[in-house]
Formats: sequence, C-alpha cells, structure tokens
Amino acid sequence: MMHSVRRLGLAATLALVSIFAIVPKARAATTPSTAAYVYIQIDGPQGAVYGFSASSTGQLSVIPGAPWKPTGQIIGDNKSQFITLGEDNIHSYAVDSDGAIGAQLEQNPYTDYAGGECGTGSTEDNNAVLDHTGKFVYIVLQTSNGISGCASVQSFNINSAGAFDAVGDAVLSGDINVSLPTILGNESFAYANTNDSNNPIGFTRESSGALESLQFHETDPTLNGGFYTPGFPDASPTGNYVVLHLFPNDANPFQLGSYTVSSEGNLTTTNTSSNMPTSKLIGASSTFSPSGNMYVLYADTGGNDEGQEIPGGIEIYNFNGAAPLTLYKTLLTGTSIDQVAWDSSNHLYAISKSANMLYVFTVTSTSVTEDTAWSIGGPVKMVVVSE
Repeated sequence: MMHSVRRLGLAATLALVSIFAIVPKARAATTPSTAAYVYIQIDGPQGAVYGFSASSTGQLSVIPGAPWKPTGQIIGDNKSQFITLGEDNIHSYAVDSDGAIGAQLEQNPYTDYAGGECGTGSTEDNNAVLDHTGKFVYIVLQTSNGISGCASVQSFNINSAGAFDAVGDAVLSGDINVSLPTILGNESFAYANTNDSNNPIGFTRESSGALESLQFHETDPTLNGGFYTPGFPDASPTGNYVVLHLFPNDANPFQLGSYTVSSEGNLTTTNTSSNMPTSKLIGASSTFSPSGNMYVLYADTGGNDEGQEIPGGIEIYNFNGAAPLTLYKTLLTGTSIDQVAWDSSNHLYAISKSANMLYVFTVTSTSVTEDTAWSIGGPVKMVVVSE
C-alpha cells in the first residue's frame, strides 16, 4: 500500500530512454522459467512503461516491444487486462502471452458517475487499486484545496471484454485526503487512511463488489502517560488481520500493532506498548507478502518539518497473526525507496527514483539475497504480476 507520508509537523525522447535508461547490472546467462512480469512507469503518470519478465532466480529480461505508452498511470494487471487511470477515463489494454501490453480494449469516463465531481479540478489527486481477484477496480477521487473539497471511492466491475461496469460509490464528507483502500484477503472489509481524523476509515464489501462506508470500532493499546494515534492501515491478504502504525502522543518513531478484524469489521489487538516493534523509518509505506507471512515498510530519505533526518530504506518483519510483529531484516538503508512489491515466488522488488534503480531480492524465512539491480531512469510506479 502506498500512502501520503506522516512527517511530523516522447519519439526521439523515448528512443533515448530506451537506449540509456535501462542498463542491467546483473543478468543470468540463461533464462529459467518466468516467475512474474514487472512493469515500471517512468517520469510520472503519463510516462512510458517498461516491462520485464522475472525468472524463478530473480533475473530480469526486457519484454519484447517495451516500452509502451498507454494512457494514464499504471494501476494493475489481472493477467487478461492491463489497467490504467487517465485524467477522465479508466482504460483496459490487452496483455500478450509474453507479458507485452497490447491494444486498448475499453475506456470508461469515470467522472460521469456518482462521486465523479471529486475527480475534477486543478488540485485532484486520483488513484485506483484492483481487488485480489482482479475483477474489481476501486477509484479514489479527491479534490482538495484546504478550504473545500470532496473525496469518493468508486467501484467498477471489469468484465471479460475489459469493459468497466459501475457497481457503486462511497462519497466521503469533508475536505479530506484519502489513501487507497487496503482490502482483506477474503474481500469482506477494506480500510484507508485520511488526514481528517486520528483514525482510519472503513468500508464493507457488498455482494456486488461495491465498497460502502463502514462505521467500526477500534480498540488500541494503552500508553502510560499518553495515547496512541493510529493510522496507515494495511490489511493482510490472508486471515482477518490489519496492521496499523501507532504514533505515541502523535509523534515518531511509530510502533506497529497487529489487529484482528471481527465479523462486523471492528479492530481489536492484544499487542502492548512493550512488545510492539518500533520502526526506524519516518513517513513509511507498507505492503504484505502474498502469503501474508511477511510485512514490509519502506520510505524515502530526506528531512521533515522538524529537521529530523529520514534514513530511508526497507524493513522486513515477520508477521505473526494477532501476535506482535518481529523485525527480520533491513535492506538498502539510506536509499530512498518509492515502492516495493512482491511476486508469489518469494521475490521482493523495489524502485528508487532518486537512485534510478530497480532492485530484486529473494526473501525466504531463512535468508535474503539480492538477485538483480537494474539502472532505470526515473521510475515512479511499479506493477508486479505473478505467473
């Protein structure tokens, strides 16, 4: 999951990019079976998209025909259609058997639907995410100028032809910023972060696939002499669990709390202030491994409003269900990391815009090894599709 950070307080051009932007630093002499396809968008939401096939050993090969120039920012791939989000339309593209992005299949003007008014204007910050099945896409639309605005979460079914059918929307009140919803593996509930309150917001998933607003109760750990401010939920892809960042007295460094989700969507935890791990990162984003046994934090480097140095890098935790998480490994400390993603073959992918790099690691319960590091100019977003 990517979210806003908590910090207290193209013919000739494409040709040049394709020649110089990607330089392999490590590559296998032979190509084992394909484990995943990796797509990297460069230079912004309208930038070119490069594609790689990743082998079972974590080595990368460029997909023939790359780069491509689909419309909008890349969102996801359900193995049949590649989905992007433009300024006014959501798009689907064909995907070839070798992972190449083909012709556009369909496009749909999402601003024509309920909640679409939140996705127009000069200050909009729109994004989208697929559910675990790849059959539904959820579009977060928001227009905020600090005085007035709105946010909505639209729900669309993706049919076999790649067309989008609206199934619902949730319009959120107030001038708020909303993160992408993070969805439980059983698709029953979803949670998101906002800047409007000290607590996450929730959604229930209807039988139609639509996300609708959920009022839920959350029970947080106690803190002697103070309080925790919870935020940035991340839902486990397996089991009924959500991890929250808990900021003691609304300050860094934050701790990680594991919560159990009840049948009504309520969040409770048995973790305590003394047994929850504390991250060394500031403004961290997070994601789970597909199996749900590992949880990853990642962050960029720099400074915040209080002059604190932000170290950047990756922290990998063992996820232990309702029990507290435990730190397993740290990677690329001091490197700005903009996004990480997993495939189903124990590979962890990380992109760094400032370093112009794509890194690939094999992560198991007993070891972490770096398989590949590729130089790629200006990577901003990544989609990984397991085979």
